[in-house]
Amino acid sequence: MAFTMPVLKNTEPAVGRWIQLLWLLLAVMPAMAEADFRVLELSPRFEEGVLVADARLDYRLTAPVVEALESGVSVVISQTLRLQRLRWWWRNARVVIHERRHRLQYHAISRRYVLTRLDTGESRSFRNLDALLLRLGRVEAWPVIAGDRLAGHKRYRLGLSTALETDPLPRLLRTRALIDDQWQIESGVRYQQVAP
Repeated sequence: MAFTMPVLKNTEPAVGRWIQLLWLLLAVMPAMAEADFRVLELSPRFEEGVLVADARLDYRLTAPVVEALESGVSVVISQTLRLQRLRWWWRNARVVIHERRHRLQYHAISRRYVLTRLDTGESRSFRNLDALLLRLGRVEAWPVIAGDRLAGHKRYRLGLSTALETDPLPRLLRTRALIDDQWQIESGVRYQQVAP
């Protein structure tokens, strides 16, 4: 018995530290995985002589962004669609680039989330944030370019990306957003080959 007590005393602090480290990792991991913008799929197709794009995007916001939104701060998310002509000897040539910007708002009185497309002014309200983000993540028949403007012997690729904009935020929050990873949310560019 005298032999086992010192061993337990020596190992107890080490076990305690491991348990604290494990709890810390478990607390940090959901926060790391919480925010994510991803382009899940991108499908270019021709419809009545026009190249259009369909896409599915996944949006997950961080806790500070959701907190700011629910405190009355508008949040702007942009989607950027770019068509490039592929070149082997130089950088790819940009054929066309389109951007859609959406404003997300929360109305405390009605307890509804509002999604507004800024270029058209079209607005829809949702009961919860998940429904709004699901709708924002569905892109259908986004016109890219008239098919007759594409050369049949050239190779093209279409790319889509999305990001949370920090410029439209109020000045104090914008300053914080510039240095805080929780506000730096963007997807990578997903590319898909286009055959004219």
